[in-house]
Amino acid sequence: MSMFTALNIEPESDTEDEVDNSKEIQIEEALKLYQNALKLHSLGPPFFDRAKEAYQALFRSEVFTYIESLSEAQRVSYYESFAAHSPRVDQKLVIESTAAASSADGTPSTLPQILYLSYKNHGQFLLDCLKHRLQTDWQQGSDQDLAKSAQKDISETISSSLGLFVEALDRDDTDLELWRQLSKIGESLGSTRLARFCLEVIVDRDDIAAEAWPEPLGLQEIFATERLKSLLQHINDDTSQCSILGLDRKQQGLIQMFKAQLDPLPYLPTPPPETLKVRNSDFFLTTPIKRQEIVVPLRTWSSCGKAILTQRQREDQGFSNIPSGVGYTLVLHSSNQATHEKPLEDAPAVESIGNGSPKAEVHVDESPSGLNKSLSLPQHDGAPEKPQSSLAIHSKPSIDSAPSAVPDKILGMTSTSIPLQKAGEVSPGLQEDAHNEDLQENHSRTVSLPTRKRSNGAADLEDGEDTGRSRSKRIKARSSIEEPTVRKDAAARQLELYQQGEVRFYEYLDEQAFGQSARLLSAFGVKAAESASELKSQVHATVKPPADNSADAEELAKAPHNILIRDLAISVRKWNSGMSNILLHGGGFEDPVNGAGINRNSALRVFLEQSSLRPRDGQPKHVLDDDRGLELFAESTKQGWMSLDQMAFAWIKALLSPKDQFNLTHCAPRASTYEALVWPDTLKETIVQLLVNSDDFIFSTMQDEVLPGSEDRTDMGNASECRPNYAMIQAIFEIHLDIYGRITNPSSEVDGSTRTAQRDRLQRWASLAYHSVRCCGKSSDKLVSEDNLYNRFLWAYAALLNICELCPRDLVILYYQGLKQGLQEVGTPILELCNNAVMPEISTEAAEKQISRLTTMDFFTSIFSPESEDPAKLIASLEPILEMSLQRDQPHLSTLSQSIPDITANEEARQSVNQSPVTNIPLSAIDSHTEQMLQFLDKASLSMRLLLWRKLIDAYSDIQYPPRILLCYMRCVRLIISYFYSAEHLDMAEDNRRKEFFRWLRSLDELLTWTLALTMSDTKSLDSMDESNLQDAMQALAVLQYILHSFVVVEDLTRIGVCDPPEPVNNSAKIAYSNAMTMMREMVVKVWTLQYIFMRDSASQCSVDPCATNADLILYLKSTHRLLGPRQYCKFSNKVLLKLLRDEIPRIDNFADSELEFAQIILDLYGLKICPGSKEIEDHDCTPETLDRPNAIAIIDRVMVQANRLNIRDLLKSELRVTIEKMHQVIKMPKGTDGPLHNRRVFNTFLKSPINPIKLFRALQGIGELPFQDLRGEVFSIAEKRWYFLQGHLALAKYRSQKRISPAGADDLDVALTFLKYDIEQGCEKWETWYRLAQVYDAKVEEETLWTADKLNSNMEEITGLQRSSIHCYTMAVATAERCSEPSFDMVQKVADLYYDFAARVYGSSREPFEMGVFGVDKFPKHFNYNGRVGTHQERPFRPVTVYGACKFASGLLRRALVQKPDNWMTWYMLGKCLWKMFTCKETNYPGDHRTSFEPALTAFKTAIEHLPERRDNKHSEKEPVLEPHYKLASVVHKLVFAEKLEAETACQILNITPYARRVPPIQDPDDWEGYILHVLKLLRAADKSNWHHRMVLRAARTIYQGSPNDHLALLGAKMELTQIFTKTMTIQVWKPENERVGRHFVYMTRYVHFFLQLLFELQDSAGIEAIGRQIRRKPGKFFRHGALWHDTCMTHLTLLRLKSGVPNEYSDSLFKNISHELFVQNADRLESWAQQLSTAARKVVELDLMREAIELKKTNNNLMKPAVIEDFIADVYAFLYQRMTPELIGLENEEESRSRMRVDHLMNSEKPPANTPSPDPAGKPEDVAPTRQRIRGVGRKELQKRAEALMVKPATTQAVVAAKPPKSPTAPINELPSTPRSTVQIVIKQRDPRNNDTSSVPGSVQDSADDESELSDPVEDAPATTAKARPLFPNLGDSLSGSGR
Repeated sequence: MSMFTALNIEPESDTEDEVDNSKEIQIEEALKLYQNALKLHSLGPPFFDRAKEAYQALFRSEVFTYIESLSEAQRVSYYESFAAHSPRVDQKLVIESTAAASSADGTPSTLPQILYLSYKNHGQFLLDCLKHRLQTDWQQGSDQDLAKSAQKDISETISSSLGLFVEALDRDDTDLELWRQLSKIGESLGSTRLARFCLEVIVDRDDIAAEAWPEPLGLQEIFATERLKSLLQHINDDTSQCSILGLDRKQQGLIQMFKAQLDPLPYLPTPPPETLKVRNSDFFLTTPIKRQEIVVPLRTWSSCGKAILTQRQREDQGFSNIPSGVGYTLVLHSSNQATHEKPLEDAPAVESIGNGSPKAEVHVDESPSGLNKSLSLPQHDGAPEKPQSSLAIHSKPSIDSAPSAVPDKILGMTSTSIPLQKAGEVSPGLQEDAHNEDLQENHSRTVSLPTRKRSNGAADLEDGEDTGRSRSKRIKARSSIEEPTVRKDAAARQLELYQQGEVRFYEYLDEQAFGQSARLLSAFGVKAAESASELKSQVHATVKPPADNSADAEELAKAPHNILIRDLAISVRKWNSGMSNILLHGGGFEDPVNGAGINRNSALRVFLEQSSLRPRDGQPKHVLDDDRGLELFAESTKQGWMSLDQMAFAWIKALLSPKDQFNLTHCAPRASTYEALVWPDTLKETIVQLLVNSDDFIFSTMQDEVLPGSEDRTDMGNASECRPNYAMIQAIFEIHLDIYGRITNPSSEVDGSTRTAQRDRLQRWASLAYHSVRCCGKSSDKLVSEDNLYNRFLWAYAALLNICELCPRDLVILYYQGLKQGLQEVGTPILELCNNAVMPEISTEAAEKQISRLTTMDFFTSIFSPESEDPAKLIASLEPILEMSLQRDQPHLSTLSQSIPDITANEEARQSVNQSPVTNIPLSAIDSHTEQMLQFLDKASLSMRLLLWRKLIDAYSDIQYPPRILLCYMRCVRLIISYFYSAEHLDMAEDNRRKEFFRWLRSLDELLTWTLALTMSDTKSLDSMDESNLQDAMQALAVLQYILHSFVVVEDLTRIGVCDPPEPVNNSAKIAYSNAMTMMREMVVKVWTLQYIFMRDSASQCSVDPCATNADLILYLKSTHRLLGPRQYCKFSNKVLLKLLRDEIPRIDNFADSELEFAQIILDLYGLKICPGSKEIEDHDCTPETLDRPNAIAIIDRVMVQANRLNIRDLLKSELRVTIEKMHQVIKMPKGTDGPLHNRRVFNTFLKSPINPIKLFRALQGIGELPFQDLRGEVFSIAEKRWYFLQGHLALAKYRSQKRISPAGADDLDVALTFLKYDIEQGCEKWETWYRLAQVYDAKVEEETLWTADKLNSNMEEITGLQRSSIHCYTMAVATAERCSEPSFDMVQKVADLYYDFAARVYGSSREPFEMGVFGVDKFPKHFNYNGRVGTHQERPFRPVTVYGACKFASGLLRRALVQKPDNWMTWYMLGKCLWKMFTCKETNYPGDHRTSFEPALTAFKTAIEHLPERRDNKHSEKEPVLEPHYKLASVVHKLVFAEKLEAETACQILNITPYARRVPPIQDPDDWEGYILHVLKLLRAADKSNWHHRMVLRAARTIYQGSPNDHLALLGAKMELTQIFTKTMTIQVWKPENERVGRHFVYMTRYVHFFLQLLFELQDSAGIEAIGRQIRRKPGKFFRHGALWHDTCMTHLTLLRLKSGVPNEYSDSLFKNISHELFVQNADRLESWAQQLSTAARKVVELDLMREAIELKKTNNNLMKPAVIEDFIADVYAFLYQRMTPELIGLENEEESRSRMRVDHLMNSEKPPANTPSPDPAGKPEDVAPTRQRIRGVGRKELQKRAEALMVKPATTQAVVAAKPPKSPTAPINELPSTPRSTVQIVIKQRDPRNNDTSSVPGSVQDSADDESELSDPVEDAPATTAKARPLFPNLGDSLSGSGR
């Protein structure tokens, strides 16, 4: 029997996650439906209609179709009955399946709860509906009407509720209330047994009887006990009443309290008590035995047999207790639709449980109570009608009359069986013909075996209707929109035009590809289709049949290639899940090509099956009609009393007996359906099962009929009457022979006991057939020749001898030879038995085939035996036979070249080959054994031949010989393609032919995959392919290309909307369809790719022009890529075509558009765009792969070509930059090796060396190189392709393209430096790398000096090193460019830029702030030997470059740059500056050099002005013009005029070149020059609207100042000009113009401050000097040489103070050198006390203000400058104050003391002073002090500073100072102190400001703001409160000096 797969076995591709996820989603949906139904149910009768629909939707949910959802009894019944009567199903599998279903592994825990609640609440809902109906009828109708409606509703609704409650209790039997309700339902139905059983379940307490402390009874148990007592009392069961425990007093009280609750369903009617008193036994005995009806759900013979078989299985297993002696009848429905009873109108019914299971009906006869009811589980009207193929039983007796009626109802209420289906059958249409396929699709939707996931796709089921999910708003809106007719017509026309354009585009691609393929193949001697027009016409005919149906068109459509094209096109357009299964999984067929599972048993099985006889496909066979004669047969079962075995025998006899009483074989008289008609598979299976299960009864019956006990009957009439029985016996014998042959094949897994039992049955029937044939032979001598019964027996007996091995094989061969000879002599026509696989045909040809099979059995057994493991022996024995067989078939294979476009048989070619092309053995020299083998192979099937080739491939694989493996692969490909064109394939029915085509197409895909993998991985795999083999391979692939292209055309039509794509029925089918289409697309890619590989190898073997062939090959690849790319096929088959293109194009790169083609390949492969902006590059929807390093290195050349075409700025913005970055992430920077390390050391040493002027000038001659080592290797090749240079250049360009407004990191410069240095280390002959590296160093110099001058002031060495490296790199760049650069336009322009940048670097390094530091050689001493003596000395290695030499060298570079870029104004501008500096330079480079004149400089500036753009940017006219050349020309001319080297009139003429000077009238008088130049500068400043150009302001100020240097008005005018730079607060407003050199900004800032300080000093503006000093000290990073500038500022300030105050230098030294320390202390204390006693209003002492300002200056200085100068000034001022105030203070003290002595009280008490009273100090003048001989202790500088600071400190406490005589006015000048009258005594009370904490004079911080008030700058205490203003650094200096008259 054929092997097939069960429907419940899911493909392995389904994962666990998908299974679990789908169940969870379905359970969630069911839970939502349940909640909705329950909500509507709870809302009461107004919502009952909606609740009914909700429950219907709930029971249509997928969860009720799960195997886990079935009850335990149903699962056991189905699967055990299935296994018991199916010898092909393992019992272990059934047990495991049942256990799996019971355990519900993988099912969420909510599923049982949903099932239980759904059944329970639905049953309660039916009862509630009935209750509402009864109440309504009672209120509206009469008693008679009420009785009628009640009886109808009770009989139907209670039945449905009973079934639902039973299902609920099966899920959860712990619900006591539900048991009580079920008991009441049993009473209402008159079944005391059911009522009693339910109550006993509740009160059963046997399990807790042994407990010492049993739990008390609950309310439910108390109510059930009371109801059970009442029921037992009514039926008079006294014994049972005694066993019930009595209720105590409290429980009795509860019963009385809740008496109304005893009846759970009080509205249901209860039968009268007298009806319950009838005992069940009495009632059962009075009930007569009725017929048992077997309902056949479908009007088919197979369904009828299954019904009989299922009933027998149920009775054998005890699931259906039918009384003995019962008779059976068949009940057919009126049509082939399942029975559906009409449900109640008001109460919803219940769907049948399980997918496809029919409803079970149990009819109940009249009960003693007079009720005639029907218990059923009908389907809803709204439920989808699913075909029923299971059995339902109608049972007439009532529930009580049948002993097992109630248990059966509790176990499940249904008697559903699972229809048996062929194992391995995935789809019903795969193994049957078209008619049976339709039947299967319409009537065979059945419940599958238990599986982990219910998959509709596996069973080929369509998805059910919408299960409660509403459509989205978008879909509803889309479906409801109706466009106007006009718009629809326009859209249709536009769509038609689009489709036509797309069709023409695809036609163009096809013509290009097939034309190029045909031209190239013709060069190799292979014929192929040059166009696909014929193919497309055939494909279009399948979409829209042509109107012209001429004979030529019909004849063309019958051509083999057109048949194949149409088959493929139609199959793709009408795809189904069966096709997907065949193409993806084989559809149940074993693939002989795939050798993964080849073993001895499988190989022998294939050999036996393929060598066995098969039915002929020439003439179509009639199929047994489904219901023909079935009605008559069903009526015949009702005529007598027929048991189940008798009914089974009658059913088999109707099919096997030639006595056609039911008119089954109308087309073949005197023949049974077994002989004349084709049985469906389901029918054949049912017959086999009934023959096996009822074998004893059938055998005994036939034995009794044929052999009644007398063997001497010779009457002819009796023999004629027994003829149908003889034929039936022979048919049963043949069927048993077929069964045994199937279960004994090598791949069968049937156990030995089953085989033994079947062998015994076979031998019994063989013996009976032998006796029947003998009896038939005795009766008639003509019978053998007339009906062939004798021939059939002989053939079957021969098969029996062969299968059962009852005799040696030689005797079997002789037996078949005798049969062959006898058939030839008799001339019997061919006899076909289409329903028997062992003997499908009896003919001489079949006999020859059997003889050949038996003869070659030993050979093939040895081939596949374990002993044949030696590959060498296997190859030696098998390969010659296969090659000779291929040679015999070679003429037929050669006709493939004529198959395109027309295939015709070439009979002459069949006779032209006499020798084997491989073995060179004459065909006449082959021995008889080999000839038999070849004859067998000639008639062998394709599977058998491919299996042998697969064995040969495995042998070559064992010895690892790829060339022969590849040759065998192509042999297999050619065999399959030739099979497509064979008559065996083309003569099949269309459906079978298409299935067969896709079956072998799958094998072709595997062969192509292996072949492609072998050719791509092993370059030597084509060594065994000579020219003839290559031609055969290319011819086969050309045919396959042509056939498969029909699939491509169909997809094109589907893509553009000409035809609709297939619509899979469910998600599984969609996935399978997608995978199948992917497999077809991959096959197309593989065929085109393999064709190129064979063409390339053939080109290397042929003698044609290799260049032309290579060009054609590349054109083939290009056309193939364009053919498959727009169709998005390139991504399939692991992108093998793209990888081949990637490898082949660089190898043969001599065709047009290779760059675009390669760019398209890289985009498809890696998603990288290397040709950005090209419109020809398309997106082929390829998933990018990860780029690896070898492939990244391989495409560097292509990327560099594209990168070199773009400007570096454009490259930064293009998509190519992203590609470059991704590539470098893969390539990476390699680690240093020995070679690069040496070069790196040389390189670094070179950069640090001093600059030799000789090398600079030699570089201009192309002389200069480094001693690098030559490197080789992968890194060197990458560097040679300028990859590292590109990375560095990109990083540099990225840095330079950023607009920076604040200091930022220089990471990009570091990256650029790393890459460029590494590129130089790989080889120094790269001028552009040197150039970009120099630019990197220039950028680093700019980054260090652009934002702050800190590095210029503190770390000039680092900046000098960067400049030195830059100049070295420029030197090497110039030298290398002079000898290595190419004379291209781009290269010349870059060299011109190199010259300009080099000149700018040299000129900038020679000017401030760098000042030739880079050219110094003092830090690079060199040891020299003394002349004439021993020893060495250090000297400079060479003369350094001078300023003149630097400017001259720069000017030479600029002149070279002007040769290539003469219109660059910057070059002319820089040249003019260099020439001007050479003119103004005070030194010359070498002796003998003459100084240049100024005319070249002026000419250069004028030329720069002439080449200036009119506007900075023509697109932005609002931007400022370029003013640098204009100002520079005016500045130079002014200097020349001022130096009297140029006349004013000539100067005006020179300046007329600038438009700003032309607006000023020229002058004649030189005295007018100042006004003229100031007017020109004014116009230039007016043009500078943004005030960027600050130098014009300084030039105007200097011009004014130089014109009248001693004029006070000139000073004020110059200061006024500079107020545009210096604000009132002395903030400096200077910005860096765009064209200003790096670092010059800070130089100009310093210059401006110096000049402004000079002006302020001459104007004696100390406040301005103080303010600007504060700004200088606050911002040290804004000025070049900040320390020197601050020193000059402080010195200017101190000088001005000394000048104004008149304090001489070193005055303190001369004053205190002769004063003793003690006297100094006394006088200092007096001075300090006096300073503290001064009031705020009177504190206008000049000396104190000077000291205060000096101390503030010292704090501001904060040791930036040495404070000695400031401290000297403070000491001098203190000495000046000391000298002036000490005598006055001593005099005041003496005068006060004298006044106190003259008082009256003192005169009265003491007339003369005491002797010991010291006299007051005299006037205190130094000359009055008598000199002493002791050494005088001097006054130190620190003490003077301390005393000076003490004068600035306020008193700590409040003091009352009484001054008898105040000092002279302190506001007088220091050198002129006039006397003032003595004032009255003043009492000044000073109070310390609590806000001040001035206890010390600690120096302020550097970061302190100079604008803040110092600690010693106190406000006037008693001054009126005014608005706070900023106090100057020296607040009172101006007032003091103004009072002095200066």
